[in-house]
Amino acid sequence: MKKSNLRAWQVLFLFAAVLTYFVLPSGRNQNKNYEKNQSMPSPALACTSSICKASLFSARQTNTLKTVVKNKEKIASSALANQKPEQAAGYCLSVPVLLYHHIQPQSEAIRKGQASLSVDNGFFDRQMQYLLENGYNTINAPTLINALLSRTPLPPKSILVTIDDGYKDAFEYAFPILQKYRITANFMIATGLTGGEDNMSWDQISQIKQSGLAYFVNHTWSHYAVSNGSADKIQYEIQTGKKQLEEHTGQSVNIFAYPYGSFNNNAIEILKNNGFIGAFSTIPGFLQCDSFIMTLHRTHIGNASLSSYGL
Repeated sequence: MKKSNLRAWQVLFLFAAVLTYFVLPSGRNQNKNYEKNQSMPSPALACTSSICKASLFSARQTNTLKTVVKNKEKIASSALANQKPEQAAGYCLSVPVLLYHHIQPQSEAIRKGQASLSVDNGFFDRQMQYLLENGYNTINAPTLINALLSRTPLPPKSILVTIDDGYKDAFEYAFPILQKYRITANFMIATGLTGGEDNMSWDQISQIKQSGLAYFVNHTWSHYAVSNGSADKIQYEIQTGKKQLEEHTGQSVNIFAYPYGSFNNNAIEILKNNGFIGAFSTIPGFLQCDSFIMTLHRTHIGNASLSSYGL
């Protein structure tokens, strides 16, 4: 064998030895680790204690809640866009019902992702001033509903201001403006959300009640879309919201507002069976009739002059 060929074989042999020593054992160890990992259950699957299961459920529940909160503005905006006024029948009154959700600085609304359902507090101030200066008479929900039931007229330029969901900004920004102009407002409260990070506390609700400028409307316990779920679930949401609102405000509660504007005949029947005499939808329009007293109309208000809405 030639010397050059021998040297080539020696180099090749040395390379093979190095490969065997450093690479193959590593491969065997990786394979053992893979098999070990495959035989061990994941932390989620290994969780068998009641505490661990509760922890996992809580995590899933928290993630679900975050998704619901994130999508809430989008859901409500979609509901508002897809509804049409009902046909006039029976005894009717032309009474605008203004629909608000958040009242806060626009910069805050954008930061929180709430701009689609928010009115800047500066605009809200000018809108309430407009009502006062143009002779509007702000009334509460029972006044409107009782007028429809008894078929009696209301004072000229009667109007309702409604603020949904019980957000903290209603206390921080809207309430001082209502006091400034002595405007009566109707607060649609989801009682189970009270005291949450973005919602009013019961103490704040009590302060609004003591002003004499507020009426509180049942908006379910958890802001639940009552067109969904079982009759028992709908009943629980309605009854719990009513009970808690009455306990904390000392006010009789027999008027309802549909979360997301979502309703059906089943929900209406359950409300009637629980003693409710009227309810508010998010269907736009100024005309209110006793024929649809359980789905009264409301006009969603944005960052614009109230004159642009026909007022």
